[in-house]
Amino acid sequence: MTAPDALLRDIELSRRIQTFCAWCGPAFVVLLFGGWGLMGGFIPLIPPSYQAEQVAAAYGESVSVHRLGTLLALIGIFLTIPFFFAISMQIRRTELRVPSLAILQFASGIIVTVVLIIPMLLFIGGLFRPERPPELTKLVNDLSYVMLILPWPPIFGQLGALIVAIFHDRSAAPVFPRWLGFFNLWVALLLLPASMIIFFKTGPFAWTGVIGFWIPAAVFGVWYIVMTIVLLRAIRDEAASDAGAARSAA
Repeated sequence: MTAPDALLRDIELSRRIQTFCAWCGPAFVVLLFGGWGLMGGFIPLIPPSYQAEQVAAAYGESVSVHRLGTLLALIGIFLTIPFFFAISMQIRRTELRVPSLAILQFASGIIVTVVLIIPMLLFIGGLFRPERPPELTKLVNDLSYVMLILPWPPIFGQLGALIVAIFHDRSAAPVFPRWLGFFNLWVALLLLPASMIIFFKTGPFAWTGVIGFWIPAAVFGVWYIVMTIVLLRAIRDEAASDAGAARSAA
């Protein structure tokens, strides 16, 4: 195999790996909301206003199915790591020297993965022994919902790195379209209301409310879909550009 052929083969392998990583984003969204939410029995959401006995009763229904659902969600959460890796691989193309923004995005992404895993393990713990005293089940449930919905700061680390990379990229063929920068700004603003869940147990700002959960959750899911579409295009363009350069050099 000649050197140009080996390079082209490496370019194609990189494209396939990054493409797989990009598709991990939608897979995560499906497994999270389908596994934790629907199969796990946490959508409809357990209201924060519920008494301990009501919360315990919710955990005691269809336990085996709910356990399987949360296990699928846990697997899905791991898929965020390759997805964030794909984002960083494209961000690095916007940086000429040290890939600071790419590193910041991936490091923030790892934290996001961790803060998603912890509440999911707590949900699983609540389902493992639903016969425990109701007050303990309610405590586990409160911790789980708060830890799942509230920790937006590391997401802001990701969004901030991505926004700076997009607006900093002044090349003739930008890696990401500029509208994506404004989109990420809106995502950041729409995630902020999730902070209100610690102040309200009923109404639109509670974790069962439109502002406290449903808008941030919808934005969260849409972000992964939009980023996947943009990533796939960026990965394809990078591979085409690199392959063209390799053939020209040959």
